[in-house]
Amino acid sequence: MSGISGRGQRRVLLIGLDSADAELIERWADEGALPNLARLRREGGWSRIGTTAEIMHVSAWPSLYTGTTPGHHGMYHAYQVRAGVLGVHRTQPQWCGQPPFWKFLDQAGRRCVIFDAFMDYRLPDFRGVQILEYGTWTWFGEPGSTPHRLLGDIRRRFGRYPAPEHAAQVQVPDEPLRFRDQLVEGARLKAKITRALMREQQWDLLFVTFGEPHGAGHYLWHFGDSDYPLRPPADSLHGVNLVRDVYTSVDAAIGELLAAVDDNTSVIVTSADGMGPNYSGCHLMPELLHRMDFFHGTGVGEGAATHSVRKTGVLSTLRHALPLDFRRNVMRCLPRRMRYQIEMKWVNSSVDWRRSKVFCVPNSNEGYFRVNLAGRDPAGIVTAGAEYEEILGRLQEELLALRGPDTGLPAGERITLTDDVYRGARRSDLPDAVISWSGAARVLAEIETGAYGTIRRQPGYATSPYYTGNHRAAAFAAISGGNWPAAGLDREPHVLDIAPTVLALLGVDIPAYFEGRAWNGLS
Repeated sequence: MSGISGRGQRRVLLIGLDSADAELIERWADEGALPNLARLRREGGWSRIGTTAEIMHVSAWPSLYTGTTPGHHGMYHAYQVRAGVLGVHRTQPQWCGQPPFWKFLDQAGRRCVIFDAFMDYRLPDFRGVQILEYGTWTWFGEPGSTPHRLLGDIRRRFGRYPAPEHAAQVQVPDEPLRFRDQLVEGARLKAKITRALMREQQWDLLFVTFGEPHGAGHYLWHFGDSDYPLRPPADSLHGVNLVRDVYTSVDAAIGELLAAVDDNTSVIVTSADGMGPNYSGCHLMPELLHRMDFFHGTGVGEGAATHSVRKTGVLSTLRHALPLDFRRNVMRCLPRRMRYQIEMKWVNSSVDWRRSKVFCVPNSNEGYFRVNLAGRDPAGIVTAGAEYEEILGRLQEELLALRGPDTGLPAGERITLTDDVYRGARRSDLPDAVISWSGAARVLAEIETGAYGTIRRQPGYATSPYYTGNHRAAAFAAISGGNWPAAGLDREPHVLDIAPTVLALLGVDIPAYFEGRAWNGLS
């Protein structure tokens, strides 16, 4: 099957850069390190874009795919709560409450090739190509493809991805150069496979995602950030910026793809969120909730090490008795499915559901708070109405009072009550309050509260010293070529606009429920 298009055939090449940061790209493009992205900035429409990652960072890609906000699609993190189901669960992509935009293209007869879309899932009766979990940042489903033999063919021809499931394998990257090299090779290999797909498949839309900036940002940030407290010694990799090395390899991969498109192809390069230094205080929030008498379980309070096994569970007590590094090393050796099962058992056995009014959804990025609401949550003890509002008001007040211990600056850049921003059929699956952390406060091992003293790192809740990069809402989009009507964008763009823009470029009707609009008057 040939990938060569006929004269005048409209196409879209959509390139996703998972967690690639707009600020870093602009800086390194200006310095000459990213020539292909620099050319897109000069010759096409380049803009920072609004994104749902400003509140819930993992929601950004599903928002891009579905053209809707989290209240409608319900996806926001790797671990989630679902209304009517007890506890916290590993997120399944099939939970998404709205279909991805390529379903509408497929139904309209447009041929689609979807390669490693983050949090993607197999669509039934899809006539195009889907390749799932070949080289994504972390796996949410099982590797596979449509047609079902295609992924196996790719592995036989090109080999397996060199940095498989980064989030599971790189808990302690004690060989940063090796990890950098794996990501560099991953970007090169992804470009090579994509070029083959462009030649060999029929396509009107080809969507490929490069996950390498995500892993590099999380685990290699301190190699290059001289201001980060956990940076390596001055004589260790002096003058080397490992994150920039990975971005350079991704830029080269983009150049390979740009060289393969014709004049009828519109190219969109986008990142739905970015990455900066990690100053998250999530690991300190269970203790804050405990001091407010909202949360009860293991790992909090004066008796954290000696909590009743009967009340909190053997697994959780054992977890907190084992050193953190030992737990990580053991978990790395286990099969993925078993790891997730154990992680969820640990998380859920740490919560005394009968006594907890508020609990944290496990996260190292934003702080997600869920009220244990009667009628919505199976073990709910908080009544809707006045009690719910009073608890959220107290929580919001305390979150606003949080300060960095050394800077005295507010720890929260933004405190969001979900009902103020997101409505829809999946609102009941979302947290009730979110704190987005401020990098300026420089929170690491402790935090100052307004009424409850200093909170220091608790056993089992420590932020990994290797997880030095964290998400921030520095998203961007660049568009050029094909039947794109202008160099710039006609208004303040948003990640929600990408799905309708792609549909419009390919002449397919935009669903009425989409919350974004096609750019520059396309329809």
